Amino acid sequence: MKILKTKTLKILMLMFIFVFTFNYVVFANYNPPREEIEKMINEVALKRGVPSVILKSIARVESVYEHFNRDGNPKISGSSIGLMQVSNRNGGYDSYKLKYDIMYNIEAGADVLLNKWSMSSYQSVSCVGNMDPNILENWYFALWAYNGWAQSNNPNMLSSYAKKYTYQQLIYDIAEEEYGQKINNIDFSYLPQSGKPSRSLVVPTPSYTNSGNIVLYEVGDYVRTDGVRSKYQLRDVPAGKYIYELKENQLGTITEGPILKNGYYWYKVYIDENREGWIERNWLLRTGDIEHGGYVFNDISFHWARKIIMELFHKGVINEAESFNPDKIATKEEFLVFLSKVIDDKEEYLPEYKYTDDSKEENDTEQLAETDTDNENNKEQIAGKNTDNENNNNEMVSIEENALPFADASEINPWAEDYIRHVNELGLLNECEGELNPRDQLTRKEAAKLIRNIFNDNEEFKALDIHSIFSDLGGLNQEEIENVKAAYINGIMAGKYSNNFCPDEYLTRAETAAVMLKIIEKLEDKNN
Repeated sequence: MKILKTKTLKILMLMFIFVFTFNYVVFANYNPPREEIEKMINEVALKRGVPSVILKSIARVESVYEHFNRDGNPKISGSSIGLMQVSNRNGGYDSYKLKYDIMYNIEAGADVLLNKWSMSSYQSVSCVGNMDPNILENWYFALWAYNGWAQSNNPNMLSSYAKKYTYQQLIYDIAEEEYGQKINNIDFSYLPQSGKPSRSLVVPTPSYTNSGNIVLYEVGDYVRTDGVRSKYQLRDVPAGKYIYELKENQLGTITEGPILKNGYYWYKVYIDENREGWIERNWLLRTGDIEHGGYVFNDISFHWARKIIMELFHKGVINEAESFNPDKIATKEEFLVFLSKVIDDKEEYLPEYKYTDDSKEENDTEQLAETDTDNENNKEQIAGKNTDNENNNNEMVSIEENALPFADASEINPWAEDYIRHVNELGLLNECEGELNPRDQLTRKEAAKLIRNIFNDNEEFKALDIHSIFSDLGGLNQEEIENVKAAYINGIMAGKYSNNFCPDEYLTRAETAAVMLKIIEKLEDKNN
């Protein structure tokens, strides 16, 4: 029997390997959904310090977001390969990865775009204004060069080539029509009526500009070299001469910057006592900072809440994991888990009306089991059936004491149950009638209600008209308005947009983290 089991196991393993390999061959060369492609492009754009809307619009124009043909082969047009239609004539990239690794192809596309940007910023081709890469309008000539520095992309020569649009205009149109991002054209009167503009031409940046949303770093940030390149250079000054060569994944700490020079944001990076110099932001990936150490989550390096998240991690409110998912909407049970950890050992700073130590046991008994009675009928009612068996009755009471008083308590995830029980025992969920809806997404007004349960009304600002602060509270009832006011005057929640609290919008996990840190600071102030 043991031999039979061993042979059977081997056969099953071989079948699994065959099926897995077959499926890999069939589905490996598969175009992900557009949303997934855009997410990948956003990730690369953040790392490389290029405007995401421009990189996505290039992919849309070049390949309609398709890396593979229907037969599973890479999309190749002449020498141009894949999603970003990257040419490898000069052998600067890994040809196999260009064909079969979509993320690598996007990285290569960003590298090509930066090379074209460099041509413009160092005036190998024409440039716009001060070449600040965080201004979308300044990318005009870099986009022209991405499609080949040809006179056919001169808007003054469209009729000569029977074209309706230049390549640059196609990018601009996609950015506006599909991403709602307006990019203003340069003044075409600076361009020649025929041919290509001179390398020395500098066209003024348009009067009205739009941000590229490039994330910049700070002094004290930990970084490492990153990109499709294998070598990186430190310079003596921004855009100066090379002094040190670095390999990929070289760790360092930012000591100065950013400084805008020749179209790049430069940072001075300390490697060790023998190596320190300036390098472009585009080839640095933030991995942590001096105050909080290395980031334990792989998706917060470019997030506004990264330091808040790490602060909560060090306080034990957040556990280490591969990802934090900061922009994911928080559920009510997630909020309550965070809240339980935040107020743990700080119960004495909660409002007096919640409960006192002397009354807690009585309240719990009345609310959960109702055992403070000698009436047998009450016992039978609590147990849910008539019984004369006292042992059975005591057993049922014990079960009730451990149960949460919500009709949908069974929907609470096991990892959240003890934390929610803790919050409930503190009296913070007394107003949840019947159902808790633990897995529902949490609105900002619901968060405000829970916050008001923690803090007494701030008497100093009691007379404040909250409608003078937020103009979008008209749809709330009086209690909800008071909840928002309490959250605001206690310094826990502010408006999401100018003059708007956005009460019906959902709270992200990053926003939840920010709320929790404010609660901690408020409770610690009470302790001091």
